[in-house]
Amino acid sequence: MTRPADGDDSRPGFAGLILAAGSSTRMRGGSKLLCQFEGTTVIRRVVSTALAAGLEPVVVVLSRDERAVPSALTGLPVRHARVPEEPRGRLASVIAGVEALADDPVAGAMILLGDEPGLDAEHVRIVRDAAAGGRHTVLRAAYRDRPGHPVLVPESVLRRIPDLGSGRQPETSLWSLILRSGVPFSLVPIDAPSPIDVDTRVDLARAIDRGSIT
Repeated sequence: MTRPADGDDSRPGFAGLILAAGSSTRMRGGSKLLCQFEGTTVIRRVVSTALAAGLEPVVVVLSRDERAVPSALTGLPVRHARVPEEPRGRLASVIAGVEALADDPVAGAMILLGDEPGLDAEHVRIVRDAAAGGRHTVLRAAYRDRPGHPVLVPESVLRRIPDLGSGRQPETSLWSLILRSGVPFSLVPIDAPSPIDVDTRVDLARAIDRGSIT
């Protein structure tokens, strides 16, 4: 399990929550998570990145009826959480992931998106290592072009997310929830372009092209 950068090995490390419950409505030809990316699938690449960054446990949040994605992750040490049929939306995905970690002694969780296969494990580690400065501050990667994922949620905030989300709109994003709840946060500079969200075939081609250059 990943240890905090302060070297205190008695403390637990950070989990990985990968949000992958989207419906892929903009991707022609099937699920965006199962598209081929550099010899593997989009979702397997994201999970492999989380594992390479030392996140443990890694939980993949899926829609209630998703069956193909677990098969695509065979052999990887991951767990799956299911979003209930109602209410649907981004907030429900986050809460389902948090609840899946209810019995895990973690220092917090790193939130990743299942459709960003270009995410670099080193960038995940940069955000993780920035957590050494405090146990109550949410951290968000700030790339050269925009803020993005990963978002690190410390344990003190993580356990409160279901209550913080009570009464919010189902499509509320995690970051909007953090801002509206007055939780302390900080941006972690990363000197790289943000990973591309693969929602369409054009996005996928761009992500593959960027990977071939780097």
